Amino acid sequence: MNLGIDFGTTNSSVARYDGAELFRLQLDAGNDNPHVLPSLIYIDRDQRARVGTDAANEYLARETGRKVSWERRAVGEIDFYGAEMHYVQDVHVLMDTNANGRLLQYVKTALRDPLYDGTQIFDRYYTVDELIAIILRHLKTRAQDFFQTDCRHVVLGRPVKYSDDHAITARAEEIMFQAARLAGFDDVRFELEPVGAAYEFHRAARKRQRALIFDFGGGTLDFTVAELGGKTDPKILATHGVLVGGDDLDRRMMQTLSKYFGGRAANGAPPLPAYLLDLLDNWQTMPALSRPPLSKNIEDFRALGVDPTGIAALKTLVARNVGFKLFREIEQTKKRLSESDLEQLDFEFENIAIHKLIMREYFERLIQREIEAVERGVRETLVLAATRAEKIDIVLRTGGTSAVPVFTTLLANIFGDGKLAQMDLLTSVVGGLAVVAFEGGGKKFRDAARYDAEKIIAGALPYAARIGAQLYRDAAYTIARLPAQFSGLPAIQTAQADKRATENEFIELELLRRARVFIAYDANAKAIPHWLRAFTPEKLAFLVDERGTERALNVYGKDFDAGRVVLGGNYADGARGNIFLNYAVIVRAL
Repeated sequence: MNLGIDFGTTNSSVARYDGAELFRLQLDAGNDNPHVLPSLIYIDRDQRARVGTDAANEYLARETGRKVSWERRAVGEIDFYGAEMHYVQDVHVLMDTNANGRLLQYVKTALRDPLYDGTQIFDRYYTVDELIAIILRHLKTRAQDFFQTDCRHVVLGRPVKYSDDHAITARAEEIMFQAARLAGFDDVRFELEPVGAAYEFHRAARKRQRALIFDFGGGTLDFTVAELGGKTDPKILATHGVLVGGDDLDRRMMQTLSKYFGGRAANGAPPLPAYLLDLLDNWQTMPALSRPPLSKNIEDFRALGVDPTGIAALKTLVARNVGFKLFREIEQTKKRLSESDLEQLDFEFENIAIHKLIMREYFERLIQREIEAVERGVRETLVLAATRAEKIDIVLRTGGTSAVPVFTTLLANIFGDGKLAQMDLLTSVVGGLAVVAFEGGGKKFRDAARYDAEKIIAGALPYAARIGAQLYRDAAYTIARLPAQFSGLPAIQTAQADKRATENEFIELELLRRARVFIAYDANAKAIPHWLRAFTPEKLAFLVDERGTERALNVYGKDFDAGRVVLGGNYADGARGNIFLNYAVIVRAL
């Protein structure tokens, strides 16, 4: 059975179309709209994950208001070798020892960061595809429970672009593919989110019209110009994306509240510097201000006379973990401003007392930069479609942020008020993705074959490289951390007993297609073997859990044509040092 899934920055949803009826599944009874699941994940110390409203409620109940307590904890040792020197250094990290769990939000936005591989949550590291898979697996399970059948085929929505850098967008799509496979989908296809909304409109439109889709969500703004309706298939004329979203508007509103937290001059003293106040822009970065180095900086400024009332409120905000609760109130105030010209933002907690009247006109001045970006995006889309505003018959708004009145006014000024129509703001995209899935549409991930070991390596017994996977066939050492780009790729289980193998030709692989072979080699080595020196050092590393001790492996890569590949032994000519681990082999088809 084919599903459509919209994995969103703020909300996610799943739907199925059977050719006659569209089923949008109810996912979260505790949410204002039960057909969407807030894209929130809460993981506790036992590595149990909750999603959606349950995740938010668990975080609010167990984390909000508690005291943040940072302690320096030993997490292991690292052996260092260099020249004739060898020494062991203890590794310590700062840990919030009072934390019961971690809440993660805006995971989709993290795909814009080419350096973000994942995050450590207590004693386990999660790659970013694993985090996304938690939500996708939940959506898949709900669909299977509802339809009482296995769901292995999915069309995933994706923004027109995750970044202005095409390489980052390509990486993000691959991570989404990895996540969908990890969630249990075999056939994974992609469709642009605004194109999904276009298909939702086309399904019921009898009259042929030229439409502009305005899809403004929590993290991205996407456009499509298409000819829709009637008995002719949709014709997509242009797609375009702008890197602005509803969370940017929340950030602007939060910036006006910095005066309550030391961001104003008082008693002749200046405000706190920007490097501290900027961490208030996102509730997930706020706890950094409670860590000892920055906390000391704040105390130093207090001693210089910087707003003592504001600094006391700031200390409470970050040390009592109430940033998420404050941002929820900011978001609700923003939503109410869509219905009212004047709203009161009230937030009290201990010595934090925010009472701020916000006029819609004032809010619109705050987001002027975003308004200008939106207008540029609309006009650029028309140019890409080789059309003019007067040639657009209907403007279809979808996505929660499209309900903000200033953007409705902007569209009316460009196209005329009579052309504007509102789709279901939160589920029109997923409805269209379900239609695309039913029709067998969507684009396959072009490099899907690189995850199919049988098409890459002949005669081997590979495993999928993932956190927790057993690295060796004869020892229960597992992967504790790996770069996200390797997650799910075929890897070869070598034998830890072979760590002292001295042969220059030791392991033979038969590649069925051109591929880059990666060797993860013990970072303790004083020198690597000669055969490995033909490989290029990568700025990447693995961590291996060796019965509770983490050991590092450095990564080296080399491209090979299809055919026979011979690798030497772990301790072949040139290798020197106290090398504890045998190397690991990962293969990425090119």
